[in-house]
Amino acid sequence: MAQVTLKNLVVAPLATETDGSAPTYSAGRKVGHLMKANVSWNRGDVKLYGDDKLVDKDNSITSGTLSIDSTYLDRDDRKMLLDMTNYNTAGTGETQEYCLGDEASPYVGAGYVWKDNLISGKPYIAYWYWKVQFGMNEDMETKGESTQYNVPTIEGEIFAVQPKADLKNKFRLEADFATETEAIAWLNVKAGIST
Repeated sequence: MAQVTLKNLVVAPLATETDGSAPTYSAGRKVGHLMKANVSWNRGDVKLYGDDKLVDKDNSITSGTLSIDSTYLDRDDRKMLLDMTNYNTAGTGETQEYCLGDEASPYVGAGYVWKDNLISGKPYIAYWYWKVQFGMNEDMETKGESTQYNVPTIEGEIFAVQPKADLKNKFRLEADFATETEAIAWLNVKAGIST
């Protein structure tokens, strides 16, 4: 793999989830400018021994963690991803205030596009994670002798879904495209983003 492009993070609130059918989503949105995406898969480690040797192993995926760095998350992004709520109803000249509380973050679908420079023909690869629950980490520091850019990191647990009746649990959908435009269009359909 020679990954040279990463862009177009889209997220959509999960609306319905029924085993045997692909989840559906409320209208999604593009979130910030994607800088980094890390995926860590948690796998089982169940081993079977016989005749004093290892004869089988189950290393199936049990869950995953998706960690995203974005240049920014605007107020609507934070409300959608973190379940932030309005604290007051702002009147004329009044400041709108928001609360981050102890509520669980909502489930969302999330996806992005990357390019493998070693693949010819269809080098643009789009990922769609059917069900993720994000939280956010913030690092901030004062301006010193030079400007420091600190960006928000959202980290989410990846859940399995059963998107078709004839499939077992699945975590991610992938598709290959000849152009970046095609890959982004596919993601927009998944996230319910109208162009």
